[in-house]
Amino acid sequence: MICTKMRSRFKRVLQQFDKYVDEHINTALQVTTALKQMLSSPVADVVTALIPGELDNLLRQRILIALERAITILTITEQCKKYAGTKEKVCCFIEQLKVQSPELQDALLQKLAALMTSELDGNRLRQSLYDLYTQAKYAASKQ
Repeated sequence: MICTKMRSRFKRVLQQFDKYVDEHINTALQVTTALKQMLSSPVADVVTALIPGELDNLLRQRILIALERAITILTITEQCKKYAGTKEKVCCFIEQLKVQSPELQDALLQKLAALMTSELDGNRLRQSLYDLYTQAKYAASKQ
């Protein structure tokens, strides 16, 4: 009975998200997937490797701003706060992720995707809803 109620409530929450949010979550998950791949093989130009190549320049700039703001919020160490540029912050973030356990890496990347989605969507909703939706999309992609 409780599971049925929770499942229907969860379904209603997910239905609140429109296609626009869904597109942003997919973009954010592409970026975090690229970040995860960089943990095992560093890339010369981090920013170019993170942002999908088929995007226009305006969207690319919005993604970079969202990524920088999300990393600033999510900074896992004080070291990354001293960097001003996006590339330096991303490199620092990757280095800090490398020393974390795989479980914590996944959790941090999920939160990064949720923060980026929120930023790309103009922070229209509560952050907890972006977190919930990101976790659902991430889990669905793993199956």
